[in-house]
Amino acid sequence: MGQTTIKSTALDFTAIKNNLKVFLSQQDEFTDYNFEASGLSSVLDVLAYNTHYNGLIANFALNESYLVTAQLRSSLVSLAEGIGYIPDSMNASQGIINLSLNLESLANRPTVVTLASGVKFDTVVDGTSYVFQTQEEISARDNGSGSYSFTTADNIADIKVFEGTSTTKTFNITAQTENAAYIIPDEKIDIDTAIVRSFETSSSTAFVTFTDLRKATSLTSSSTVYILKETPKGEYELTFGNRTVLGRSPVAGNKVTVEYLSVSGADANGAKVFTPQNQVTVNDQNFALQVSTVSNSFGGSDKETIESIRTTAPFQYATQNRAVTAEDYATLVQRNFGSLLQDISSFGGEDALEPEFGVIFLSLLFSNAIENDTISGEAIKQATKDSIVSLFKDLSVASFDIKFTDPIISFIETNVFFQFNPNLTTLTENTIKDNVQNTVAQYFADNTGKFKQSFRRSNLLTLIDSVSPAILSSRMEVKMQRRFTPTLTAIQNHTLRYPQNIADTDDVNFRVTSTPFTFSGKTCIVRNRLNSNILEVFDTVNTEVIVDNVGSYTTDTVSIVGLQVDAIPSGDTFIKVSVVPENQSFVTPLRQDVLNHDVSNSLVEVVEVDVNVLN
Repeated sequence: MGQTTIKSTALDFTAIKNNLKVFLSQQDEFTDYNFEASGLSSVLDVLAYNTHYNGLIANFALNESYLVTAQLRSSLVSLAEGIGYIPDSMNASQGIINLSLNLESLANRPTVVTLASGVKFDTVVDGTSYVFQTQEEISARDNGSGSYSFTTADNIADIKVFEGTSTTKTFNITAQTENAAYIIPDEKIDIDTAIVRSFETSSSTAFVTFTDLRKATSLTSSSTVYILKETPKGEYELTFGNRTVLGRSPVAGNKVTVEYLSVSGADANGAKVFTPQNQVTVNDQNFALQVSTVSNSFGGSDKETIESIRTTAPFQYATQNRAVTAEDYATLVQRNFGSLLQDISSFGGEDALEPEFGVIFLSLLFSNAIENDTISGEAIKQATKDSIVSLFKDLSVASFDIKFTDPIISFIETNVFFQFNPNLTTLTENTIKDNVQNTVAQYFADNTGKFKQSFRRSNLLTLIDSVSPAILSSRMEVKMQRRFTPTLTAIQNHTLRYPQNIADTDDVNFRVTSTPFTFSGKTCIVRNRLNSNILEVFDTVNTEVIVDNVGSYTTDTVSIVGLQVDAIPSGDTFIKVSVVPENQSFVTPLRQDVLNHDVSNSLVEVVEVDVNVLN
């Protein structure tokens, strides 16, 4: 009998059938047998199909058993739950407003006016109407002239309003449902807005979420905690403790209510005007609430993506709800403030450019909605940073100070040149060029824009070469770019640090060049002298040096000293300073560096090829 050649790991149907043929042909009974010309071919089809089908099932089942390979959201949610990680639900967009009331004309007006939670406001974003509401009781005191300004219980005038529809789900506990999981069939719930109460009598007991790290750090049989988590079907289930070491649980005869907001997520971000739905009744008279917007709505988001779950869950498990390492700080910030951020970088003070021990540095890359909010974006950023500091007062195991450092945005400029043979494609040269430009743009969209994302020239050139068989070869010149915003007509210094060292000087190429600006009525640029790291101001019209020393560059830093900019002809508020990297093959950002692509300073060009020579 011949040797078995069937591969148990094969998943391709044709390959499996061929393996079966090889195996049978090695048997004496089937030597020189024509399998395709017999009914045995159909039998082999059935065997191959069965093997193929079972192989796929086993492969899929195995893949879905691990965080790193699972593709189904239900699998990732279950696996994350197994290591104590609860994926984030949709998040309500929130705005910040000031509220006031004018009762100057009212006789016998009260000293204090109180409004219960749930004051509703209408707004419109991109033509779609949304409802925002308060989530806590607010009150206002007469200032002596009939003007009332509302504040929270903590005496804060900036009042948060949250988008969503108020919903209450009630569970009546019977003997059959004790210790059960209670299903909330709403995929749009914001679990952070949930308020859970258990009614043993006419009064209720409020439960707190187990994921609230500062309220549920120790559990006893009397702890009132709950877990609200996503089910494999995308709904949410509510569970309680076991009545012993894991806290209280409702018993037969109790009633449990869950109040929450069913939200629209990111679609409601950007609301600017909040109009009260109802007037306020005081002494049987109605008065209009006066609203001023402190911050446009922000922070709304969809459910946590499966890639985010895959990445964050292991780190969250490693932190064990405490902050020791720099990675712990980043993970906990991402877990608690992820809806406001694109990315976060953390590093210890010992790794800073200027070492500072006993410090954790955090660099936050906020969402585009917050970055582009010129009215309230900075206020939101500061409030978020304050909340982060407050969080780590409870979670830091060691006495580390937290310092925030802004992201440093560096730009990559690419000049792409490719050889093109029109005989190898039916597409025009311009179409191929457009496709190459789109490929470059997509590469940077997929691989840059966040912390620790590197640029690799070889990877991009490979993608360019694969655009069309008509592209014979390609090459690329790479520059790094930083920007500074000058105060016009003032003499200033500017220090620009790049994510990689700058190339050494030579007698042919300028290693440092800026975009044009106006100085003393002349159009100038800053550049280095040939064979020197000294910077000079060069008149591009009269082609002469007008200031022979305005600083220098060393290793990864350009230092501009005593530069006066009178105007910027391009209309920009900033000047770009481009440098040639020491190694153009890659640029890898560290610490708080982020790479982006400057399309305006990049180009794609076709290198003409003599078709006759090629033929």
